[in-house]
Amino acid sequence: MHILAINPWITDYAAYDFWLKPYGFLAILTLLIDRGIKVDYLDCLDKKISNTTFGRGKYYSQIIKKPELHQKIPRHFKRYGITPIEFKKRLEGKKPDYILITSSMTYWYPGIVEAVKILKAKFPSTPLVLGGTYATLCLNHAKKTSGCDFVFGKNYLKELSKLLEIKISFKDLYSTLPNYEHFYKQNEYIVLRTSWGCPFSCSFCAIKQLSNCFFRIPVDVVVKFIAGYAKKGIKNFILYDDAFLYQPEYAKELLLKIVSLKLNINFHTPNALHLRFLDQEIASLLKSAGFINPHFGLETMDSSLQALWGDKVNRDDLINGIKYLRQGGFNKGEFSVYLLLGHPKQDLQKLKQHLHFLNHQGAKVSLAEFSPVPGTKIFQEYKHKLKDPILHNNSTFGLFENKEIKSFWEIKNYARKLNKQFQPQNTTV
Repeated sequence: MHILAINPWITDYAAYDFWLKPYGFLAILTLLIDRGIKVDYLDCLDKKISNTTFGRGKYYSQIIKKPELHQKIPRHFKRYGITPIEFKKRLEGKKPDYILITSSMTYWYPGIVEAVKILKAKFPSTPLVLGGTYATLCLNHAKKTSGCDFVFGKNYLKELSKLLEIKISFKDLYSTLPNYEHFYKQNEYIVLRTSWGCPFSCSFCAIKQLSNCFFRIPVDVVVKFIAGYAKKGIKNFILYDDAFLYQPEYAKELLLKIVSLKLNINFHTPNALHLRFLDQEIASLLKSAGFINPHFGLETMDSSLQALWGDKVNRDDLINGIKYLRQGGFNKGEFSVYLLLGHPKQDLQKLKQHLHFLNHQGAKVSLAEFSPVPGTKIFQEYKHKLKDPILHNNSTFGLFENKEIKSFWEIKNYARKLNKQFQPQNTTV
């Protein structure tokens, strides 16, 4: 059996390679290869025009037609990655039995639609199968809009196994770490998970819709994977875990083994760590293991919003966590917290005060634009305004008027100003 696997374009107003890899898709493809299936992988994002620190970089982009629902937005809409001409060229000589397409952000679906049209023209009789985040969270929309022959949602693995007539379980998938040599000629960084899913149920997060359980990969398997790529010269490892510090003894065991190997590598945590599980030992191990600017999930310091969003972290957790980090060897400005910006019930003056407080404590702040995600509790309140997934785009602040959006940009600029007060941290690549 021959499968053509596609990671489609990003279509958005802005996009940057902050360690973006379709991890779940690559794990599935690795499983299929291990079962003897031939897989040709085509990543539409495999074209950058710059490389900055730690393997990140700027994607090549082209301005494309703006979606009808975004006509009033005064910004260029772009396709990020390889050009359609390059895409068609890479399809030459392929004769797949099936074409598998993954999906990420719900509002990036125009890139899928464009890719499907090209694939249908090139391979009119080959079944196209769509899975991933968009397909799971917006199943009906994906079935109507994508143009794919099969669209698999939450039960994608069961349905894919039936279609391909190969037995694959979620345990098989969760236990598999991607073999990146199958998919990329050059790897500037390696994305990995030590766990799948999350034990928590935050009202703004859809992880429960995407992962059926919380599953841990054995420590020795993860350490062997990291050490193997470190020996090949990889310096930067990106943890995609949603709850790495949950069950702290696991994290301590893994970090102790990494430290003992003296690999001289960096770790990055774009999905954030939990402050509540941080203690003095873990903080010291994070520093010794090579964690660069570790990010922690705070979301808000507003008590009313904390209650609404799940009460994951309180003020005491924050202050204690920062104390542990400082004692563990992290200087001011060498760790960050995430705050959400743009919730309709958010008090922006309070948020500004919280930015100042966090800056005084020595923490950088990463502002994450809020947008209700399908499948979450918060989404139910606003779904009447967000009927098309294109409106889920958090960078457009679709729930607000222009006057309010101006205030958001003022907050973002204020956060940048505060962050710049800290001395630049190590930027070793």
